[in-house]
Amino acid sequence: MLEKTTIEVPEPAVDEVLLKVGAAGMCHSDLHVLDNELPLPLEFVMGHEIAGTVVKLGQGVDKDAFPVGKLFAVHGPNGCGSCANCRKGVDNQCQEENHLWYGLGRDGGYQEYVTVRMHSLVPVPDGLSAAVAAVTTDAVLTPYHAIKKARVNSFSRVLVIGLGGLGLNGVQILKALGAHVTCVDLREETLRKAREYGADSAVTSLGDAPLNVDVAVDFVGSNKTFALSIKHVKPAGIVIPVGLADATLQFDQHSLCLSEVSIISAFWGTSSELMECLELVAKGKVDPQFETAPLSDLPVRLKLLKEGKIKSRLALLPS
Repeated sequence: MLEKTTIEVPEPAVDEVLLKVGAAGMCHSDLHVLDNELPLPLEFVMGHEIAGTVVKLGQGVDKDAFPVGKLFAVHGPNGCGSCANCRKGVDNQCQEENHLWYGLGRDGGYQEYVTVRMHSLVPVPDGLSAAVAAVTTDAVLTPYHAIKKARVNSFSRVLVIGLGGLGLNGVQILKALGAHVTCVDLREETLRKAREYGADSAVTSLGDAPLNVDVAVDFVGSNKTFALSIKHVKPAGIVIPVGLADATLQFDQHSLCLSEVSIISAFWGTSSELMECLELVAKGKVDPQFETAPLSDLPVRLKLLKEGKIKSRLALLPS
């Protein structure tokens, strides 16, 4: 249940930084939280796409590395920095006991101030706004991580299913890598945008003949789109379901075995990848589409998101 309340400005603990939230992105995952589809604590502040400026440092934080007033993006997976996975660079899979993500169990950005571990802070390149940085922490990072896991390069032929916020950013990332990109979506408006971003083909349906692509990235994640991915990927190709439309996906194990198609899962992204994403945005290679609204509009905007009336990503700005 969503509740508006007044809370004290938190104090940063050891190795933490207090941020003044500049922007917090809204995501479909918020709807999964409100529908109790994720096993999370009963009470916390939502908002897992965060960017803000440094206000105060906790004990043990280097003031030169985290200067007051500097804008940082928050790496939502909240790696501890000490476990085996964090040390290997896969801090999106932190193994810390009772681990919680920002805005998804641990207090996030739908408030004016938030405390964040210094391990989870990534400096924002000069010239980028808090709103751009906030949406980059998920809407760019998530497709970037998935595409990197598929080892896409300039020789790759890739199918993108679904052109919401993630899908359109995915198209830009793929074209920055030099891949040949085919997109499918039911909305002509988003197909036009994909063509502007350099998509080689953008259509409302794929036809009966398999495309035999190297990689299929499914930003919808329904059983229907998952089946499309498997149909159109070539033998020994890769399918990555990124969207979460259906909680359970099904496939024919016999045909999958014969074709040796790999199904790869992907979750969010690492802090080093977030750094790379912010650089891509700063260089103009990825232009995340978003709109802004005041944080006070949160309930109304969540309703619009559920009704499918938010055209791009939304960044909420505290007053």
